[in-house]
Amino acid sequence: MITIIKIGVSLSILCITSYIGIEMSNSLRSREEMLTDIITFLKLVKNEMVYMLNSLPVAYEMSRQRLTSPIKNVLGAISTDMSEHGMDKIDESITNNINSVNAFTSYDKEIIISTLKSLGRSDLYSQENIIENSIAILQKQIKEANSIKIKNSKVYRAVGVISGLIIVIIFI
Repeated sequence: MITIIKIGVSLSILCITSYIGIEMSNSLRSREEMLTDIITFLKLVKNEMVYMLNSLPVAYEMSRQRLTSPIKNVLGAISTDMSEHGMDKIDESITNNINSVNAFTSYDKEIIISTLKSLGRSDLYSQENIIENSIAILQKQIKEANSIKIKNSKVYRAVGVISGLIIVIIFI
């Protein structure tokens, strides 16, 4: 009876630590996905402004609807604030909403915040240049995120399993 309980507890510990390792590994993937969605968003905003001649709030809303990652909701909140309050409180909204995304590094957040704050404050040609420069920087960030993901995702999974085994060995 006691051995069955020990085996059950051991398997539970092993499953929990493995799950934690897998979740940490998946968090590395989410950064890359969200950065890719930000690039897609910026390209779509650029197209909406340049070719469709839509205003910035409309361009934000139309562009964010085509996204798939959780960043869609963050950009939706910014779009809503922009429509309701105009450009008055948009800087605060952009900062608060982008900072709420835990998957981004501080440098990612700085790039995205400065880009979004710059849009709508200059002529169309300047906004195109801002978007293109930001896309180039974010593509470098995606490469960095990909290399970190490749290096560390296996490590997180292995550490989860190994730490579970160590805990089981020590306590049982």
